[in-house]
Amino acid sequence: MANPSPQTLLREFARLNRQRKSEGLTTLELQRWLDLCAKLEKAFPGRPPPTAGRLWVRVEFETPAALRRAIMAELRPIGLFLPTAFTCEPGTRFDLRVRVEQTGEVYESPVVVASNNVGPGFSTDALGMGVRFDAPESSLRTALEELFGST
Repeated sequence: MANPSPQTLLREFARLNRQRKSEGLTTLELQRWLDLCAKLEKAFPGRPPPTAGRLWVRVEFETPAALRRAIMAELRPIGLFLPTAFTCEPGTRFDLRVRVEQTGEVYESPVVVASNNVGPGFSTDALGMGVRFDAPESSLRTALEELFGST
């Protein structure tokens, strides 16, 4: 398989970059976008990093019960485990948009990565990242606290 041309990579980056600021990236698209950012930083040293600006990440859960199972009560304030094939560095900030397919509900919140490959109840049997809330109030934080039964 031949390497994609620089123009192809730039087009892909531009598409993902527009998407990250609007409807958001899935976790697989986020991984690809971060990879392309690193390649662009190497190809164009001295230029501002392409990661500036708002970053929306989209995650879907089939049911409210599936969302409840992802709650990380060990994080303060309450957090959420995102199953991903990769992890971002702890301290990475992004805006999270969670959709519950069964109900169509959408929740949003700024989050910060707090842990890698450690899930609810400190389980280590799933790949992903734990995020905690980076804002005192958000629709996602409120929904998780209601699902968990605490405030």
